[in-house]
Amino acid sequence: MLFLTGHFFHTIDAKSRVTIPAKLREVINTAEQGYGFVAVVSADGILCLYTPAAYHEIAPQFDPRSQTRAEVRDFRRLAYGLADQLEIDRLGRILIPEATAKRCGLKRDVAIVGVQDHIEVWPRDRWEEFLDARVPQQDELADRAMSREREGQKPSPPAEGTA
Repeated sequence: MLFLTGHFFHTIDAKSRVTIPAKLREVINTAEQGYGFVAVVSADGILCLYTPAAYHEIAPQFDPRSQTRAEVRDFRRLAYGLADQLEIDRLGRILIPEATAKRCGLKRDVAIVGVQDHIEVWPRDRWEEFLDARVPQQDELADRAMSREREGQKPSPPAEGTA
């Protein structure tokens, strides 16, 4: 299981490459996690980098019979069609596709953030705005997030006639 942490400031070079910090690369066991990254744009417009193994764990799985439903087909097209397979070079750099960079608002200065099972690449100014807004709310966010997590883990009530 991955445990990626920390944030780092880097720049995207003229060839649209950015270096993944060594402290994050060192945590990834490529024999277990696979080589390179699967890049997806989150619902809030952040570039998320998953190892192939981590992406396989979080990727939506659908019953093949659901292919008759338009919303399932459309979601699959977005979830998989917009995902990019990114190689990492010997210097620890990835090439961010132009369309993906544009979709995420990535220009030159970026923040690279370890978020447990994936890496996020933010426009640096947007990351700093996020920190300014959320750090003062950290305790409240933790309480709400943990409360929701506990609610999701409650056991189901026993079915009628069983106990």
